Amino acid sequence: MSFDLSAGISDVELIEQILAALRADADLQTLLGSPARIFDDETRAALFPYVVLERCERRDASAASVCGAEHRLQFATLSRAGGQTEAKALLATLRSAVQRMELTLSRQRVILVHPTYSDVMRAPNRQVLRGVMRVRIVTEEV
Repeated sequence: MSFDLSAGISDVELIEQILAALRADADLQTLLGSPARIFDDETRAALFPYVVLERCERRDASAASVCGAEHRLQFATLSRAGGQTEAKALLATLRSAVQRMELTLSRQRVILVHPTYSDVMRAPNRQVLRGVMRVRIVTEEV
């Protein structure tokens, strides 16, 4: 097998496509502006509400003669107004957008996109509601 887990090119392409797809999603734009305020930690002064891709982890998922990878992503939603209702609506809209994403990667085929966890909690400053959503994406080389 020639799958190189240290080669981050495919990871960069995956992240870029995910962020582009989510930023272009009409439902997310309704809540987050156009383009949707979805960041990969590019800003610390975003208008509320917004979404940040906090983490992207990659693990080997190869089997027999197929080279594959499992990507685990964590998104955070941050909102101030609207309480739990707004925070949960934003998280639900993000979940739906993730499930609708169509990703076309140059050296990988997406096998599975599956949100695995979500929750809403108050941030330590008690003024911001923070939602967390974890997503599992499985790819294989083409």
